Amino acid sequence: MTDITALSAEEMAAKLRARELSAREVLAAHRTQTEAQESTVNAFVTLDWEAAEARAAELDALAARGEFAGPLHGLPVAIKDCFETKGLRTTWGSKSFETHVPDYDALHVVRLRAAGAVITGKTNTPEFTLSGQTSNLVAGTTRNPLNPEKSVAGSSGGAAAVLAAHMAALADGSDLGGSTRTPAAWCGVVGMRPTSGLIPYGPNPSPFDGLSVPGPMARNVRDLVLMLEVMQGNAACQPLGYWQELPRLADLEEAPARRTGRAALSLTPFGASVEPSVQAAVAPIERLCREMGWQVAEDAPSLEPLMAHGDIIRGQCALQLRAALAPDMALAGESYRTACAQAEGRGLAELIAYQTTRAKVWADVCTFFERYDFALWPTATGMPFSADLRDGEITEDWRTVTLTPPMELPSISIPFGLSADGMPVGLHITGPRGSDALLLQFARSIERAIQG
Repeated sequence: MTDITALSAEEMAAKLRARELSAREVLAAHRTQTEAQESTVNAFVTLDWEAAEARAAELDALAARGEFAGPLHGLPVAIKDCFETKGLRTTWGSKSFETHVPDYDALHVVRLRAAGAVITGKTNTPEFTLSGQTSNLVAGTTRNPLNPEKSVAGSSGGAAAVLAAHMAALADGSDLGGSTRTPAAWCGVVGMRPTSGLIPYGPNPSPFDGLSVPGPMARNVRDLVLMLEVMQGNAACQPLGYWQELPRLADLEEAPARRTGRAALSLTPFGASVEPSVQAAVAPIERLCREMGWQVAEDAPSLEPLMAHGDIIRGQCALQLRAALAPDMALAGESYRTACAQAEGRGLAELIAYQTTRAKVWADVCTFFERYDFALWPTATGMPFSADLRDGEITEDWRTVTLTPPMELPSISIPFGLSADGMPVGLHITGPRGSDALLLQFARSIERAIQG
């Protein structure tokens, strides 16, 4: 790893603005790192160094005139292969779109480019993001940079691997049921699912459904905020728009010291059977929070009733994607075919039953967050499984990440210790809808306390 790629995104951005580094130097360092790692990790579906080098040259010319594109000026950024990128292949992990090259950017990609991001390539994802294993028939399987025999989970596994291997400064992800958070946990990076609507998703196959959202991923909370500030903000084309003032980077260091509250902690949330060494890794958070002045109680929001509707939630998303994108199902892989089958033939009564349960759980969640500021638990219930498992062979219990999206709750996973196999463990922090700024401040205060 070169000295440049070892820098945080924030440090890189500062050096670029001070002209201690050029965008071309930063890109060259990341290209060298990618060429050293990619044959083992397989995190990218598509790379375009020629276009990236052209953009870096443009940014250097701008800097030579004392001008800068924005807060991400010159930073190499990787885009998940479920988001459209103008002139850069976008496959959704599907053989139906193996040669598809869009003529437009997804809305948040437009914003990243405008802020000075240098897009290097597209990160791997399971077909249409619907698996806990980052593998597909187009690009194959992504392996964990920390142990190539292990999985990066899904579906933003390529993004998490790119960050863990220092092949990009920042990466985006999407989160339907834990897709930024579990890969972040198993790769030792940070992944956030923001409040639905905070980052506009466009084009969105399901524009009136806030279940799947774009989310930032980074190696630390400050870098994540740097990216989120660019991605967030209302757009007229978004029916579920939402906006709030996010903490500036300086605020992340000051605000937590002036604010404490109540946190709920569960090492086995929602009746999940959490691997003992994962519990042991997360358990010290109680002491750490108390030392920071927070009150901590053993508790968790009552999300368990949603588990009865998991198939219809996932299946509905699969069918909406099928209706919007019309893939050739004869070319589809196991994970996507299974997801579609889970919803086919379901009746309106089942959908109404889910919505009724969702309303009842929402009322309980609102009451819960009147008592607590945040809820904490392990991001994943187990340790990373083999990267060679097929989708149907996975036994990981995903409830720790799949139950918060139907409530559209902001959640973040930050690294917190190691499990028995020496792999990273994630601490999952969830807050009430719209608490993104406070959630980031709280996560940063924990990150800072860990770092001493």
